[in-house]
Amino acid sequence: MNAIRLPAAAAALALLLTACGGGSEDGTVDDAVAEVSAAGDALASAAADGSEENLQEAQQDLEESVEDMADSLEAQQSGGSATLTVGDETWTFDGVLCAFGEDEIGQEGAEFVLSAIADGVQFYLDISSFGHMATINDIENFENPSVSWEAEADGFITLSGKEASGESSFIDYDTMETAEGSFEATCP
Repeated sequence: MNAIRLPAAAAALALLLTACGGGSEDGTVDDAVAEVSAAGDALASAAADGSEENLQEAQQDLEESVEDMADSLEAQQSGGSATLTVGDETWTFDGVLCAFGEDEIGQEGAEFVLSAIADGVQFYLDISSFGHMATINDIENFENPSVSWEAEADGFITLSGKEASGESSFIDYDTMETAEGSFEATCP
């Protein structure tokens, strides 16, 4: 993953961690979000000063912060399930985190967020004022991801109570390969 995509992935994880985890009593969620934010700022500074050594160090710090945040999200998953199929590959998740509405998510226009993490891969659904989003990404190996699919359509996620489903064409922006995909998820 290049230096631009890594901060975007970190921002999505930070939003999700904040939305689904809120502030924890021991501060671990807030600490994880602050750590990723600081690491992202350091990466931006390193990119601005042009030092390749500083840039590599800042990118490594951000990758480690994102990994810590993903571990925190995975530890919070309990209940629910999700299955995603893209082309001939299927991923199954035994636990998910979900948030519904602006109050839970903390973002104006937000309707629904779901995250499922297993084996270093994150399945993510989002319905907000920006549209519908579905992605599956390798969050352990940003430089050479094993999977990186994003839905191309909008308006494809159907919510029914605590269940989400949908179908869309997916694209891998690294290889420009496309495939049809579908998913089903049940929130706890």
